[in-house]
Amino acid sequence: MDECTAYRLRIINRAISKLYDDALRPFELRIAQLNTLVVVMQTQGLTPNELSVRMHMDASTVSRNVERMCNSGWLKLADIDDARSHEIQITEKGMKLIADVAPAWEAAQRDAEELLGVSIGKAIARGADRLAGD
Repeated sequence: MDECTAYRLRIINRAISKLYDDALRPFELRIAQLNTLVVVMQTQGLTPNELSVRMHMDASTVSRNVERMCNSGWLKLADIDDARSHEIQITEKGMKLIADVAPAWEAAQRDAEELLGVSIGKAIARGADRLAGD
């Protein structure tokens, strides 16, 4: 088991996620939610399926997360031409939240880089960029 890449990545993921979640806790926000907000902001709106593909998440997880974030007022759903779907958009409250958490996120980012080391951090970034291109 010690040689399993998936096992090792899960350990790293849990440790780094906890670091960010601890930093974001005063804002009642988790890193997965912040990642979602930023993706929606950068794309200026996208469908649940597009969000699922972009974030490499299953549709049910996206649906649950978006519903919670809509209930918090950070996201909203807008009608589109396709009656079978809708567009996820960020609200002003969501935009303000991103701005408000930026210093806490930046501190967590520095802590994560320190914990992982520069070479591991860069390797993770290269791997994520490669996956995002698929």
